[in-house]
Amino acid sequence: APLSLLSPPLLFATTSSMSSSSSLTPPGSPAPKIKAVIFDLDGTLLDTETLSCKAVLDAFEDSMSEEVRETLARSPEGYKLPWELKKRTLGLRGGAWIPMVIEYGSEHWDVNEAPSVSEFWERWESRLCELCLDVDECPGATDLVQTLHDRGVPIAIATSSRGIAVEKKRVKHEGMFGCIPTIVCGEDVQNGKPAPDIYLEAARRIGIDPSECLCFEDAVAGVESARAAGMYCIAVPDPRMEPNAFIEAEADEVIQSLKHFDYKKWGLE
Repeated sequence: APLSLLSPPLLFATTSSMSSSSSLTPPGSPAPKIKAVIFDLDGTLLDTETLSCKAVLDAFEDSMSEEVRETLARSPEGYKLPWELKKRTLGLRGGAWIPMVIEYGSEHWDVNEAPSVSEFWERWESRLCELCLDVDECPGATDLVQTLHDRGVPIAIATSSRGIAVEKKRVKHEGMFGCIPTIVCGEDVQNGKPAPDIYLEAARRIGIDPSECLCFEDAVAGVESARAAGMYCIAVPDPRMEPNAFIEAEADEVIQSLKHFDYKKWGLE
């Protein structure tokens, strides 16, 4: 079937309350016909976000003073980027979010002679690859992937990360990645999230129509990308993120973690 750009209707009316799952299923609603599942990687399957923040600060190198670096390290969130900045960068490719970070550093961290976008990207990716050799999975990731695999559901990853970074991140998690033969990376498509390109490419590679795919995302840009590709999408956001942002992006459901996925609701029991 041709790849459709039309989004499926919302089956579940999401709510702003955030217990284990924020969705209301209309009485008697049939389960959608899901034939494949596509996951985002960073912040969805692997808990790379804290490591990514550390790598971002390290990428400034000498352009950020040790005094500022130590002040950030002593903050309640440690090396995490301020949420006002972090939430704007989630799900985007380096070419889109790095200029935001450099501008923020110049305005708020007294960064002088900041590196170029390409130099920053290279430094950040190199440092992140070092840190990610020991990255942990997100709660419930392996169990969900393994269960879907055992039930014969085709699985893919659609990540804004570049392939070289994915190879480092997967080292500790070959059991999970062994169940996911299809991985589409940021450099594999022309336009990054929130454009639909990466999800359409993932659907093309696994041979499933987008309208029969279910995606998992932790970022608003990712939800917008999946929905623009004509797919269903479940948001698994950072707890600091307002669920309403994902509802506005037309997520079909918002859940607290992958452990709270309801197989029956989605016809995958």
